[in-house]
Amino acid sequence: MSAVQDGRTRRIPELAASALGAVVFGLYIAVLIAGLVLTDQPRRSDFIAFYNASQMVLMGDAAGAYDWSRLRVLQADVLGIPPEALVGFLGWVNPPPFLFYVLPFGLLPYAGAWFAWVMATVMVLVFAIRTAFPGIAVPASLLVLAMPAVLICMGLGQNGLLTAALLCLVMAQLDRRPLLAGLALGLLTYKPQFGLLLPLLLVTTGRWRVFAAAAATTALLVLASVIAFGPEAWVGFLGALSRNDAMYLAERHDALPRIQSVYVFVFDTTDNRNLAWSVHVVFAAAVAALVLRLWLRQPAGPGEARAAAAMAAAFLMTPFSWIYDAPALGVAALFLAAAARRDGWLAGERAILVVACLLPGIVLAGVRFPLVAPAAWLLVLACAWRRDHAARLTPVPSGSLSAGT
Repeated sequence: MSAVQDGRTRRIPELAASALGAVVFGLYIAVLIAGLVLTDQPRRSDFIAFYNASQMVLMGDAAGAYDWSRLRVLQADVLGIPPEALVGFLGWVNPPPFLFYVLPFGLLPYAGAWFAWVMATVMVLVFAIRTAFPGIAVPASLLVLAMPAVLICMGLGQNGLLTAALLCLVMAQLDRRPLLAGLALGLLTYKPQFGLLLPLLLVTTGRWRVFAAAAATTALLVLASVIAFGPEAWVGFLGALSRNDAMYLAERHDALPRIQSVYVFVFDTTDNRNLAWSVHVVFAAAVAALVLRLWLRQPAGPGEARAAAAMAAAFLMTPFSWIYDAPALGVAALFLAAAARRDGWLAGERAILVVACLLPGIVLAGVRFPLVAPAAWLLVLACAWRRDHAARLTPVPSGSLSAGT
């Protein structure tokens, strides 16, 4: 087969994937718009906490975003109900630098702000995928946006798409543009629970420019937040963090099964918090050891396998992750797909990655189980390990973490 014919043959599934992704994501947008405009009163979602925190900043009281009694009044006002009728209050628990991210959206009406936030994070994710996978940017972006976890994230107005985008930039640019990778990692510190292993990976592999850029970005964000919002915002954040732990991880409650971690599974099953922590720590240590081994093996294996494994570890090691964080699964799958596109698919690899990306969708059917996302991430981790092992049997020059063609 000629090179031209081979190129045309490859384009057919890419065009089909693009068409499928566009249709599904278009349906997601239609569902979101219908949910925002075809209602008698505003709908409560996670985004309302982002919106109210932005309102507090615009009123000149950023620290007030961490005063949940005041936030409760604001939420009731947005929803058009009395505060005592508010059920399922959502507090603001993100670090003060994240106020910069949400600040502009408080200038819009609630529904418009929600839609604008979703589309802004979609565009950031598309930019990250295009930067990481320039040769397959269109089908890659559309397939990731067609994942069920994207619909869940959009429907809640959460930040899972932004998290996926920043992780994509970190992993794709580690060796190609270390300062950009460090900047993205520093911007990701609004989710500190996902950074348990990444700094260690940078140190042990000698990626000091990435580490320094991440540290500098984090320090500048902290300094800027102190200047802009006052030290009181950080005091409020620490208090909210403690309340959030007590609310979500210290006792059994209706929302507990929706948190995605081994800790929550054991705690919800046994009602024994000490046992849950013990099991989770052992599990997290095993994941960290496996990923560290994969990253430190010499000669270096495929960079895409290391990227996917590091992302899996970020979500498996934390006790506090939600299903709306699962869009990052699609990015991890893209790294492995890029390696497969270059080196050939392994037996069953494509099917396993599809299952991993679709698995969070069972939550849309009402399934409330804390091991849905961890199971999907374990599938990704297994694929990353297989990909690394296969490369050692048939070595290819793919040690760099620069992403696919």
